[in-house]
Amino acid sequence: MKAVGLITEYNPLHNGHLYHLQQAKALTGADVVVTVMSGNFVQRGEPALVDKWRRAQAALNNGVDVLFELPFYYAVQPAHIFARGAIRLLAAAGVETIVFGAEHADLDFLGLAEQASKALQQASHFSDFNETYATSFNQTILAATGVRIEGPNDMLGFAYAMAIVELDLVGRINVQPIQRIRADYHSLTITDQTIASASAIREALQSKAIVELTDYLPASMGAGLVNGMQVQPWGLGWFEFLRYKVLTTPVEELAKIYQLNDGLAYRIKKIMTVTIDWATFKDAFKSKRYTWSRLQRTLLYVLMNVSDIEMREAWDEPYLRLLGTSANGRMYLKAIRDTVELPIIHRVAKADVTGRMQLDVRAGRLYQQLSEPAGQEIMQDFKRQPLFSEGD
Repeated sequence: MKAVGLITEYNPLHNGHLYHLQQAKALTGADVVVTVMSGNFVQRGEPALVDKWRRAQAALNNGVDVLFELPFYYAVQPAHIFARGAIRLLAAAGVETIVFGAEHADLDFLGLAEQASKALQQASHFSDFNETYATSFNQTILAATGVRIEGPNDMLGFAYAMAIVELDLVGRINVQPIQRIRADYHSLTITDQTIASASAIREALQSKAIVELTDYLPASMGAGLVNGMQVQPWGLGWFEFLRYKVLTTPVEELAKIYQLNDGLAYRIKKIMTVTIDWATFKDAFKSKRYTWSRLQRTLLYVLMNVSDIEMREAWDEPYLRLLGTSANGRMYLKAIRDTVELPIIHRVAKADVTGRMQLDVRAGRLYQQLSEPAGQEIMQDFKRQPLFSEGD
């Protein structure tokens, strides 16, 4: 069976994603769609609008055959680590082609990645994952290839291609960019009658009833959002937990948190001692050196107490956490059972709490704790089995 791979967040799943799914199968002639999807926290360090199970169910209802969770240690990261983790998992699952949207689908992403790979390896300033990375990265790409990669989807597509080159998967995995249509990735306004960006939908959810957004969402995703976000945004329920954590932790211990480097531990401690609300803290913590996404991810690492050592050790023990399959997907998993390169996890065991899944379990517990309605925690990992859709 021929498999096409998609890398997603589905936050939320919308009509543009359905187009992506349809085009992926049509362009590759694939028998199955294998997807890796961020779990309860997305790349920017924010909680997903609804949990991974509701998003997984919507994906299975709309054409995905096999859906794996992108582990926390890959999902909540800058683009190059996010991409490398996703490609690693899809390769292990036997995917032959990765399909992604791009602002410039005519670019030879793999060719550009191969050109740029040597230059990037020689650039010693890429050893640290701080905000200077993005600017230096783009400048190095331009110098090496003569092509400026600027659009967010183009940049992510290039990161996928770079991961394929770095993981020595050229010839084993192909890439197929498709032209992004209508809504711009970062657009916060809805102008089209059927397709809106995820950013615009998230923005609209802050002020509009879900009924006004149903034209832009598959029915199953719309049903999952009928009551709005499952958890409160950062500025509401999260800040007091974060403030307590920072104020009660010695700065020497804070400095061990992943990416809380270059004086950020001292800075966050100092700011927290004089600010008592999210808006004031956010303004004080912003920096010209770091993007807000980078800083927000760091805040999540603090809240979860993720150490630098924990994060780096987790990268060495990857796995495929199965969230759901279609009937066709089950057939595919059976067919690759003897050749799949990583362990496939169907259920979380007690040993996983302190073992390879500890960061995902910790993230799930945090998401549970702050889920709405208050007092009704929805189990995220324990006693959960992969979802099953009859559709194929």
